[in-house]
Amino acid sequence: MQDQLRATKLWLQKQFKTSGIQLEPAALESLVNAVQDVEDPETYVHSLIEEIEAASDERRVSAELLQRVVQALEGRAAPQDVVQVVDAFSVPHIVYDPVRKLFHRSSEQPQLQADAASKVQLHVNRFHLVQQRLKRNKLFRPAKFTNWAGGAGQSECELTELKAMLGVVGEQRYVMGFLTQPEEGRYAIEDLSARLPVDLSEAEQTLGVFTQNCIVVAEGELREDGVFKVAALGQPPPEARAQSLQALQGLDLFGGSPPEERGLLAWEERHAGDRVVLLSDVWLDRPDILHRLHTVLAGFSQLEQPPSLFVLMGPFQSYDAAAAAGRYPRLREHFAALGRVINQYPAIRASSRFVLVPGPGDLGPGCSLPRPGLPQAIAAALQEAVPNAVLASNPCRIRHGGSEIVLYRDNLQQKMRGLAILPPPAGDDAPLFEHVCATVLQQSHLCPVPLEYQPIYWEFDHALYVYPLPDALVLADAAPAASFEFDSCSCINPGSLASGTFAAYSPVTREAEICDVQPQADDAEEEEEEDAAAGAGGMEVDVTVAALVEAAV
Repeated sequence: MQDQLRATKLWLQKQFKTSGIQLEPAALESLVNAVQDVEDPETYVHSLIEEIEAASDERRVSAELLQRVVQALEGRAAPQDVVQVVDAFSVPHIVYDPVRKLFHRSSEQPQLQADAASKVQLHVNRFHLVQQRLKRNKLFRPAKFTNWAGGAGQSECELTELKAMLGVVGEQRYVMGFLTQPEEGRYAIEDLSARLPVDLSEAEQTLGVFTQNCIVVAEGELREDGVFKVAALGQPPPEARAQSLQALQGLDLFGGSPPEERGLLAWEERHAGDRVVLLSDVWLDRPDILHRLHTVLAGFSQLEQPPSLFVLMGPFQSYDAAAAAGRYPRLREHFAALGRVINQYPAIRASSRFVLVPGPGDLGPGCSLPRPGLPQAIAAALQEAVPNAVLASNPCRIRHGGSEIVLYRDNLQQKMRGLAILPPPAGDDAPLFEHVCATVLQQSHLCPVPLEYQPIYWEFDHALYVYPLPDALVLADAAPAASFEFDSCSCINPGSLASGTFAAYSPVTREAEICDVQPQADDAEEEEEEDAAAGAGGMEVDVTVAALVEAAV
């Protein structure tokens, strides 16, 4: 027994020392006794460390401080439902410390109105987030760490810091940094130490869209004129989700309440047929769109267990926000009409949650990200009619059992295509959606474009991180619907309901389906004319609503 207590004490000291925290003897003795009754000591201790860092700047913990933290941890509200919607403004503010080489919870509360230093820190944090995972990648480990036995197992692509490139002429090197444009027509690569002009004229490319402000890995050599001639340009390779979780040491970057492992498998077995239904461009001022919404709800109402979530993404009117600003009564009536539509399907209203995500053109405080949810003033009638309606932020996140889903509504494909520095290589037949998804997941960021093209609240940039890799990434876009598997992540664009498409995702089986909505017979001819005028006619889809429901049954 004494040996076990001694081992527990040494283990606790190591855990806290790794986080830069020292336990006073009385606090250590108290904690040794406390962890004996804990089912998962490692998770419990990491939660304590996280709570201590959030509650105090003290690096030496007394018995009194430990008691307060333990009481706060035990007095928290019970975990939320197994299915949770996480608002962007509640995402944990976790940062990487390059000195201690670990993640920790920031003790500072993010502010919407931040000073200029926060803009600099935004880019520093993005750089460290990508750099720390590249250092664990076997391709980029320094040779001295990969060749202990003196054999041939040396690093293939050891990264060189830019300041170390000065004077290294004619040698093949690998560098990492932000791709920037210091002046018109000239590009450079920057890390935290230096800036180096680059020549991209003959660079081979990997999958992805290369825009200003994105982080790249470049292979090439320094010319005598001081320009780095790039032979190959790539996105930072992704990291396996399990490896990222191990690096986080119990910290959670996603938000919400992580589900308890006990009973989770049984819950997922009972909900193996559940789906998250994704609809975008839900224009409530268009009768034909409401007809299509009726068709979708009518189809899923036939199921014995309707989908747990219907995600409706904007814009919620066919005109832009400038015109919407003067039409409050009409907008309120649109959402009241949505409530009446949902109430026609009692089974869905009782068991499903409706998540409304604002899109470009919806009312809100400007276009900066993350965007808060729709104003309650215009959606009050909907929430009164449908208590399960959630006014979510853009982006937002969903926990569904053990699955993590990231949702973002923007015309990102059009935006990134217009900002691309390099055209796609000759012979590249990969759809633009695949390039955009690969860029987002490898950059670990939802919108890696210059801030002048997409403003971001500097101190809430962490809400746009895509790290670790989620189980599903929903990039809702006005472009045609598509799905794509990148590494272990399902990437989905539900397309536009105005074009007759939506998507359904099964969080348990990790399967995504693109579906179409056939117009009602009375409106078929009119819909064909509208689709032809919009250039959307003849788009191929995978399944119809009826086929999807039949498969579920």
